[in-house]
Amino acid sequence: MQRRYALLAEADDGDGGGGGAPAGGSPEGGQDNKPGDGEFVPKTQFIAALNSAERKREAEVSGLQSRLAELEAQVKAKPAEQPKRYTRAELTAAVDAGQISQAQADAQYEAQVNLDAETRAERVALDTVSAVERKRFVDSDIARYKAAAPEILDDAHETRQRVKVEFNALVALGDDPRDVATQLKAIRAVLGPIDRLEKARSGRFQHESHRETGGGSGGGDGGKPRNGKLSDQLNAEGRKYYEKGIEQGRYKDWAAVEDELKYAKPATRQRLGIAA
Repeated sequence: MQRRYALLAEADDGDGGGGGAPAGGSPEGGQDNKPGDGEFVPKTQFIAALNSAERKREAEVSGLQSRLAELEAQVKAKPAEQPKRYTRAELTAAVDAGQISQAQADAQYEAQVNLDAETRAERVALDTVSAVERKRFVDSDIARYKAAAPEILDDAHETRQRVKVEFNALVALGDDPRDVATQLKAIRAVLGPIDRLEKARSGRFQHESHRETGGGSGGGDGGKPRNGKLSDQLNAEGRKYYEKGIEQGRYKDWAAVEDELKYAKPATRQRLGIAA
């Protein structure tokens, strides 16, 4: 170190503008960035250190952002805390202690009563809508099963007996009541999903209808043209089924049959010989 100071002193003793560069310096006036100098950090090492610090900072920020996202998700997932409810006794005690007035106690209790009433009304409304939708679904599927498999209504038919056995078994297990929903479960257990049943039988009845009518444009009831009432377009098997249904009281009259046929699916109409 003393040698270096001596060199610097010698340089200062010059003419003040000499062409020589100070010892340890560069011709441009800067210091040599020599490794191992002990006082100067090389430029490349300094930039590398900055880049390393920046990457570390970015990693920390990313980690904080991830943790923040987790906390936000937890807050959203946590159910909102219900406001505290007060009993009459608690409100009376608060009034006696001078913490609230009697008017405030009455207002708090009334608000709780109104909230309970609104909650019950909302629950009843939702339950009612669900029940209506459920009944509509059940009635619709049963109607489709009746059209696709009329034998389920014939007490003398084997399929009807199998449905009865399945229905009684479901009820006996204790989880299903004696209602139409359980009937639908029993029918589905015996005949399979309605969509598959309709698809399977539509091809068969289409072939039978074509064979009975000789491929002509008439219906299955003696060659009647397929126009007018839907019941007039029924093929032989369809007409036989509905005539028996009227006799047994399942349908009041042909007007009731018409009402059911109006909502029959295209595959069912085709099976029954009704023009699309």
